[in-house]
Amino acid sequence: MLKLLQKFIVVVFFLVFSTCLLAVAGEPDDIDSEIKENSSQTNKNETPLDQPVETIDTFSLDSSVNQMGQERSNIPDDVRDNLEQYDRLIKQKQFSKANQILNAIPRSFMTEEQLHQQRMLDIFDSIIQDQKENERQFGKDESQDKSVQRTIKRLQRQAKVYLLEGKQDLPKDLLIQSLFLDRKNFESKQLLTRCLDLPLGSYQVTNVEKKYWNDSLIQLRSGFPINAVESLTMLANFDPENPMIFERMGSAFYLAGKVKEAVEAWKRALYLDPKRDDLKVFIDKATIEIERQEALSKEYFDNKKKSDDADILEESENVVMQVLRVVNDSNTAFSYAQEVRQKLGGRARVIVEELENGKWAVKIPIKKK
Repeated sequence: MLKLLQKFIVVVFFLVFSTCLLAVAGEPDDIDSEIKENSSQTNKNETPLDQPVETIDTFSLDSSVNQMGQERSNIPDDVRDNLEQYDRLIKQKQFSKANQILNAIPRSFMTEEQLHQQRMLDIFDSIIQDQKENERQFGKDESQDKSVQRTIKRLQRQAKVYLLEGKQDLPKDLLIQSLFLDRKNFESKQLLTRCLDLPLGSYQVTNVEKKYWNDSLIQLRSGFPINAVESLTMLANFDPENPMIFERMGSAFYLAGKVKEAVEAWKRALYLDPKRDDLKVFIDKATIEIERQEALSKEYFDNKKKSDDADILEESENVVMQVLRVVNDSNTAFSYAQEVRQKLGGRARVIVEELENGKWAVKIPIKKK
């Protein structure tokens, strides 16, 4: 009996003690501590009420875009001069000097194209530095013929132009052709790797010049002369003193309706091969065609001016017109107008006018009584 009473007292003691602990845990230490706790949670998860809400990403993006557009519309004179000088140097293919100018221009004044060009130009400069170090360690290859070296340099320069323009296939073909001439060329390999992400083993070195020559003939005979011009322009990088390239280029330009360009290409071919009397005949006939086209162009714009003057005169005279017929297409309207003119006499005024609804009206002036 005594043991049972002792157990009962122990159980009651633990119940009372646990109840007191729960009561203490359920109440905050004081009001200030609870406010501080809630305040710290608010600072972590919410924006304070006394500050504006600017947490949306598009807000900062729009601001930067507007600022950049404003800066570009108000380019300082010194920056504008640098940009013009940069363009001149790029056209002259002086890439290192162009990069120095571009690096002095704040990025906020650059276009997306110029930012891309800056990345490419930095790669060009780093390749040149690496090549100098490579030549310092292993020596410079002097075994190549001078004319071959000039050709390789020309191919590399044009490949860089295409890389700056963001092109892929054309610079690849030019650089592969340069490796066809010199398999060990350090600069060409590095340009393929760093600019086009084409490491050694990811491409096959072949005679690209032969491919473009064959393509130009196929394109010309298939009725795509402009495509042939593009292929022949690439070939001009490979062999700029080959008259056959420019003879074919002249034919391609002529078939494409670009007679002036055809004459220029044929003149270059004749300069490279003065014995070609047939090219002289082509040039003479094409020059006559140019004169004929210019005369037609002048006549076209003269007639356009006369037509405009006639409309102004008609409006100033307030001539009352009579509609003879309304048709759906212009050819029918002008055909009918010609029939009316023949009936009324060769000098009769017959007007063809396009209406707001897309139809065509044939009108003649009403004679005053």
